[in-house]
Amino acid sequence: MLDEFDKRLIDELQDNGRESYTEIASKLGVVEGTVRKRINRLLNEQLIKIVAVPNLKKLGYNFMTVIGMQVHMSDIREAANILARDPKVCHVAFVTGRYDLIAIVIARSHEEISEFMETTISTTQSILRTETFVSLDIIKGGWSGTDTTQIIRENDNISYQG
Repeated sequence: MLDEFDKRLIDELQDNGRESYTEIASKLGVVEGTVRKRINRLLNEQLIKIVAVPNLKKLGYNFMTVIGMQVHMSDIREAANILARDPKVCHVAFVTGRYDLIAIVIARSHEEISEFMETTISTTQSILRTETFVSLDIIKGGWSGTDTTQIIRENDNISYQG
């Protein structure tokens, strides 16, 4: 599926998705056409997607929480869909083990997290129990592993905090 050149190409794009084909070709020791052709193949086969990843911290989103939830199993999909509609929820997954659902919630303040718990979690009747983990510091991974499109699209009052 992916050969070593594809992996090196993806690595370059992860460092700078806007880098020109010519610059990438120079770094990888190939001609520009090879880079263009390979990137187009990776895109067409949906093996990669080139996207902008907002710096949520600079946009004022300083709180990330992971919420583990025990849910009535007969209503698990409905509960997941309710959570997924909220722009602050960037990741929802069915899981095994102690919890049935896991959600990653990103907010500007602890007050927003509290409001989310009161207005969304507590009113979703199929959620039986929660455990909330507040992220103190991110060592690896950052925000890029979460879907933040709704935060950017649906929030008119985002301000740059440079």
